Amino acid sequence: MFGQFSEEARKILVSAKEEMHKLKHPYVGSEHLLLAILKDNNNISKKLKEYNLTYEVLKEEIISIIGEGKEANDWFLYTPLLKRIMENAIIDSKENNNGDVTVEHLFTSLLEEGEGVAIRIMLGMNIDLDKLYRDFSSKLVSVNKGKKVKKLLIDELGYDLTKQASNGELDPVVGREKEIQRTLEILCRRTKNNPILIGEPGVGKTAIVEELSKMIAFEDVPMNLKNKRIISLDMATMVAGTKYRGEFEERMRKIIKEVEDNDDIILFIDEIHTLVGAGGAEGAIDASNIFKPALARGKIRCIGATTTSEYKKYIETDGALDRRFQKILIETPNIDTVKDILLNLRPIYEQFHMVTITDEIIDLIAKLSDKYIYDRNQPDKAIDVLDEVCSFVSLKESDELKKYKTYNKELQIIINNKNDAIIKNDFDVASNYKCMEKDLMDKINRLELDVMKNRNKKTITNTDVAFTISNKTGIPVYELLNEKEKIVEQIDKYLKDYIIGQEDAINRLTSLAKRIKLGFVDENRCTSFMLCGPSGVGKTELAKRFAEKMVGEKNIIRLDMSEYTEAHSVSKIIGAPPGYVGYADSKNILEEIRNKPYSVLILDEIEKANPSIINLLFQILDEGKIKDSKGVEVRFDNVIVIMTSNIGFNDNSIGFSNNKEKIVEEKLKEYFSIPFINRIDTIIMFNNLTRKNIEQIINKKLEKLKNKYKRKQINIKINKNIIDEIINRSNFDSFGARKIDKIIKSGIENQIIENVIVGKRNITISKLLEIINVS
Repeated sequence: MFGQFSEEARKILVSAKEEMHKLKHPYVGSEHLLLAILKDNNNISKKLKEYNLTYEVLKEEIISIIGEGKEANDWFLYTPLLKRIMENAIIDSKENNNGDVTVEHLFTSLLEEGEGVAIRIMLGMNIDLDKLYRDFSSKLVSVNKGKKVKKLLIDELGYDLTKQASNGELDPVVGREKEIQRTLEILCRRTKNNPILIGEPGVGKTAIVEELSKMIAFEDVPMNLKNKRIISLDMATMVAGTKYRGEFEERMRKIIKEVEDNDDIILFIDEIHTLVGAGGAEGAIDASNIFKPALARGKIRCIGATTTSEYKKYIETDGALDRRFQKILIETPNIDTVKDILLNLRPIYEQFHMVTITDEIIDLIAKLSDKYIYDRNQPDKAIDVLDEVCSFVSLKESDELKKYKTYNKELQIIINNKNDAIIKNDFDVASNYKCMEKDLMDKINRLELDVMKNRNKKTITNTDVAFTISNKTGIPVYELLNEKEKIVEQIDKYLKDYIIGQEDAINRLTSLAKRIKLGFVDENRCTSFMLCGPSGVGKTELAKRFAEKMVGEKNIIRLDMSEYTEAHSVSKIIGAPPGYVGYADSKNILEEIRNKPYSVLILDEIEKANPSIINLLFQILDEGKIKDSKGVEVRFDNVIVIMTSNIGFNDNSIGFSNNKEKIVEEKLKEYFSIPFINRIDTIIMFNNLTRKNIEQIINKKLEKLKNKYKRKQINIKINKNIIDEIINRSNFDSFGARKIDKIIKSGIENQIIENVIVGKRNITISKLLEIINVS
């Protein structure tokens, strides 16, 4: 590397190392290089003396900023900055055809980098770095090459969206004419010409700026915006590498000066709220305060983008920063616009994934993503689904490819068997294998042609879209594919096989299931119903079995409302309020609903809930949505709310009354407000269980018990008199079927276990054991 440096330049680098040792620093940096240049009697040191910068002055400044080390090191390292200076000096010397790297090359390269301790000191002494650069770079440029153009720091730290647009690297943008026109109007103002795009994540704020870049690239803009460049600046890149105090401010000021001096640049800062606090170390000012004066004067144009919540938290609270920007609100696009966006993006994704996307698939993606994905915004979520389903289909193996792989495996086995036969001199068998090998090779060759022909013809189907959204949301595929009739047909038989004595309630539930599955319910509200009946008749069990058939076991959320009797219990549902313990956590029921948008919420014994919980539930039933303690909206469009209650059934005689529904409704009005009851879609009454119902339930449970032990090769015989004994002990008039399980476990199963312990495999139960307590 040093072989490319002139003798004078090598002496300067050696001198820089000596200066490092004198100051007892662990590295050689840009400040040591400048010290070495000033110590030598050359054109640069003479020029800098005109600015009162001498070797002694610079050394004092370095000691005041960095200090001196405790002891000198035998070894040394070049800083990354000095390495870049040396590398750029080599490149510059080659570009200018001047041969070896000179001291002037090193100095102009140092000025090009525009950062480091040496630059900070010169800026602090009000030295015109641009003039210095022009003076010395002009001497380096050959006559044939013309004047050298200085590299801008902003070009290194940012990326040019206009250039990307010219190269066709940006995706198309659909709609947003109003927002783009408003952005153009603000940019053309004389002062405060800084638009800020505010909207939820994923609504297309960055896409608007990309479309504006394309308009500039193709000169479809007003005259005073032609030939402009939109450069996107990332605050994380700006802060990176600024380890010393003041380096970040120095870099920011240099960026602002470059933008002021080059009026063709329009800054774009995505996530502009990161300006607030960026680089704000102890004793330093943050980036927003550095930007404010330039923004107010109108010397720079800056487009910002941020979310609504971040805008309110960081920018709106800083009035001085807020007034320098002109707000443009970006709303979520409607479903028709989303379809148009997907249609425009279709050719890009078809080419990238090698798939075919029909208009029907575009409609389905827009519709299903809008209906079932709640935690994202359009069009971002629809584009995500489009991309993911294309990826899913492109990775699927066709039937031909599967056959191809199978044939290849078979071919390898045949070849191995043929070789074994040849080794054993069994040539007849080898000949047969040879024929099999030839036939299989013909099949493989034909398949290869088919695979090659059809490799670009994978077409996305409705099922592919359904599987993709099902994987993202947990919603069953049959729900997405509109195969709901099958579930409705099965649900009536399933419930009647499982729940005994409640045919009327099951019929009403089945009718309700048909309305839900076929979409004959209000799309903006959740479906709700209350199951009322005495204890032990199967309300909770029916609710769970119904929910399992409707949405699947994983999507059932059951709450025992006896745990929600206190007023503070509301925090378990919506989260703790600000300032309280647990506010930062997301462990609440609404978060679970947000993660399972297609679910059934079972509220067991709703009458035990605190009134504040009932008020919360009223809002959910009325509007179909609610906000948690952090202000995040949770929708209940696809949630079924099932409540169970014993209200009005404390009096046993009500079960035999002809007016039981009227009596229960009156009792409900005593517990709940009339508006709340009116928000419940259906109230379903349960019957008291008869002796015959109890007998059927006992027979079913005993049969289940026998089958459990039969699988372990233990035969159980239970005498018929046992059933009457269980019925008599169950007190079913008061408790329904609630005691049956305890009686069977204590009175029968304990006997079985005792017999199994002594080695019996054929066991007869002729009487129940005495049970002390089954309540």
